[in-house]
Amino acid sequence: MKKHLFTTFIIATLITGCAPKVVTDMLTNEWPATSPDSVYLFNTHDTLPAGSQTIGKVKVVDNGFSVKGTFDRVLQLAINATAEKGGNGLQITEHRWPDHRSTIHRVWGNILRVPESAMIKQEEPEKKEYSVLENLLPPDEYEDYMRYREAKQQYEYEMKEYAKLVRKAEEIREQMPRNIFRLSVGPTLMTSKYQVDNHIYKSRAGIDILFDYDHIWKSGFGFGINYKHNYTSFDEGIKTRVDYIGPSFVIAPQISKTCRYDVALGFGYGRYKESYGGLSYSEGRFAAMMRIGLEWRIARQLALGPQINLFTMTMKKPEGLELDKNDTYGIQHMGLQVGLRYYF
Repeated sequence: MKKHLFTTFIIATLITGCAPKVVTDMLTNEWPATSPDSVYLFNTHDTLPAGSQTIGKVKVVDNGFSVKGTFDRVLQLAINATAEKGGNGLQITEHRWPDHRSTIHRVWGNILRVPESAMIKQEEPEKKEYSVLENLLPPDEYEDYMRYREAKQQYEYEMKEYAKLVRKAEEIREQMPRNIFRLSVGPTLMTSKYQVDNHIYKSRAGIDILFDYDHIWKSGFGFGINYKHNYTSFDEGIKTRVDYIGPSFVIAPQISKTCRYDVALGFGYGRYKESYGGLSYSEGRFAAMMRIGLEWRIARQLALGPQINLFTMTMKKPEGLELDKNDTYGIQHMGLQVGLRYYF
C-alpha cells in the first residue's frame, strides 16, 4: 500500500511540476466564485464597460519546469483563476511568446467585476475576429486555423531571432583579421629518443622561436607560411639547432570581436645541425608541424596569445640503436610559446 501511495505521489508531483504557475493578487475577496464559462475576455486596449471594477491581478508564468504551455491552455488557467476568485471579467494586460527565457506562453491580466447589465450590452459589439471565425467555421477547421496562426507567429518570431544572430555573426566576420604576422617564443621539450655519443636521451628541454604568417578568408579557412628555430644543448657539450620552413593549412574561426583560436597543419623542409667545438654536422629532412593557438586583441592591429606547437622530423638511425616496434628515429618537439600578433 505504501508503495502505491509513493508512486501516486511521484506522478502527481511530476504532473504539477510540468504545469505553468498561476499566481493571483487580490484587492478584495468579497465576491463568491463564478463559473469559468461566465468570464468575459478583454484585451489591453479594450474599453471596459461602465461600472467595471478591478478586484485583483492574475499571472500564468513558467515554474521552471513547465512544458505544456500553449496559449489556449495558459489562457484557460487564467480564466479558471479569475472565476475561482469571484471575477466575471479578465483583461489581458500582457502576453509573451515562448523565447530564450521560457518555452511556454505567459500572460498577465486584471481580474474584473463587471456589472451584468453592461455585460449584456457590450457582448455583441466587443466580439473579436477570432470569435466571428469561430461562429463561421466548423469546429475542426477553426481549431486548425488557430493552430496555424499560432505556428505562423512563432515561426516569424524565430526567423527574426535567427536574422539577429546572422547579422551578429556577419559583423564578427567583417572584423576578423585577414592577414596575421606572429612572433612567438617559449620552451620546448624533445619527446623522442635521441642518441648523443653513447648516451640516449629520452627527453631534453630547449627553446623555440617561431615566425608565422597567416592569410584568413571570411570563411575562417586560410593558408600560412611557418618558420621555426629550435636550440637544444646536451651534457656532452653538443649543441643542436633545427630550422624548419614550410606552408600550412589554417583554420581560424572568430569566437568574438576580440578573441579567436587557430589550428594550422603544415609540411615542409627541416634542417638539422649539431656542433661540438669547431666541428659540425648537418642534414636536411622532410618535416611536419602542427600549431594550436588562442589570442586576444589588445588594440586594433595587435593581439597577444599562447600556442602549442608540435614538430616531427625523421632522421637516419645510428648504428646499434635499438628502437621499440613501429618506432622511428628522429626529432619530436612539443612546445608552449607566447607571442605577439600583428594584424594588417
